[in-house]
Amino acid sequence: MNRTSPDPGTRRRRGAAGFSLAEVLVAVALLGVILLALMGLISSGVHRAYSGKKMTEATVVAQAAMERANVYSAWELLGADEDDKEFDLTWTKTGPTPGDTTPGEVAGTTADAIEQTAWYKLLADADLPASDAFPATLTISMKAMPEDDPATGADESTTFETATMVRVVVDVNWTEWGSRARQVRLQTLNLRTTP
Repeated sequence: MNRTSPDPGTRRRRGAAGFSLAEVLVAVALLGVILLALMGLISSGVHRAYSGKKMTEATVVAQAAMERANVYSAWELLGADEDDKEFDLTWTKTGPTPGDTTPGEVAGTTADAIEQTAWYKLLADADLPASDAFPATLTISMKAMPEDDPATGADESTTFETATMVRVVVDVNWTEWGSRARQVRLQTLNLRTTP
């Protein structure tokens, strides 16, 4: 019987057939760290996409409201008198259904009723997050602007009837994720006389 020692290369091949416990633990830990980072990126991306969608929705609502308000005597459409200096009207949405928006639809077929109902529907139909604790709002503000600069002594008694221009401001406010207040504000000057 000839005893020969086994080939040293054979021993190495047998030992290299698997991974050690330390190598497996390091690989699993590395994989866990990478997956955790990827989940954070995915979550952040979902939040940003949601915020972008809501910002776009609010901008569309504000732009549509501004287009409706940018007419010759928009204060009359909101129910203000021509002797008023400024006027605000706010719609508040506290839930997902149109009935959760106040003030509600205005009954009637007058231009005022039709426009106020159209403004109401802009917010009521919008896909903005709203609840009792965090309502979404649409505010249209109008202010009669004096003919001259107030710093130079312009008459502060300018009313809608006597103003040469009216500042129109549209604000859409909502809250995302229960704590992040968001706002879209558009404003313009409505000229009442031809320059």
